[in-house]
Amino acid sequence: MNPSFSHIKMVAIDCDETLVRSDNTVSDYTVDVLQRLHKKGIAITIATGRMYQTAKPIGLALQLGNVPMILFSGGLIQELETGRKLFEQPVSIQAVRRIFDLAKQYDWHIQSYVDDHLLCHHKTWQSDLYETQTGAKAEFLGDDLYSLTVEPNKLIAIDTVEGIDRIIDTLTPLVGDVVTLVRSQRDFLEIIAPNVSKGRALAQLAIDNHIGLENIISFGNAENDISMLSETGYSVAVENATDHVKSVAHAICGHHNEDGVARWIEENLL
Repeated sequence: MNPSFSHIKMVAIDCDETLVRSDNTVSDYTVDVLQRLHKKGIAITIATGRMYQTAKPIGLALQLGNVPMILFSGGLIQELETGRKLFEQPVSIQAVRRIFDLAKQYDWHIQSYVDDHLLCHHKTWQSDLYETQTGAKAEFLGDDLYSLTVEPNKLIAIDTVEGIDRIIDTLTPLVGDVVTLVRSQRDFLEIIAPNVSKGRALAQLAIDNHIGLENIISFGNAENDISMLSETGYSVAVENATDHVKSVAHAICGHHNEDGVARWIEENLL
């Protein structure tokens, strides 16, 4: 181990475009490295925009036991094996209704997440893309999507990069005070509760486990990772991260399709 990291007690790793390869798998090499890290007594948590349904297979593949996972970009903390919820902050139904009214007006693709179900209006290239990338199974409700009364864990808009820019420009003045808008990819916009972030959830997890943020290393690639990358004692961006994310991180590791996170961990923490 690099002596300057001897105080590290936990690592928090984003899933998509960070830990997970483009084909939604984790390599045997990455599993082996994280197993060795786990055996050294360093805690590992996944911090993702994903729902439980699609984060669970990744967590189980890593064979780390009943670890807590930060889901929905901080809106939910849930144990991997038992499914027990440790924290939950859904999006207010009033905000959801306002956003869906705009989605109807502008023909946006916006998905809702309720009780670990992925709910969409109808099948689109966006829902196909999301299912392919995450392994999720979408349920199509038609206009019933707009009249749900249960508060969702999050909404997500999927569009072209330019389309997401336009959605952000439209939503920010109208609902920016009642939701948090943050990109998890260039073409994915997370819509979560105000004051919810991966950084805040990780801070709560650290308190619960009696670990200081200075004893945590975080890994990420996208805007929704910045809250945790900027709060942990050390942070690492993958090579494919956005320039903004790279500017926040202390170091840059290899590409997510080339086991960048695991190689950095092997070189510095093992």
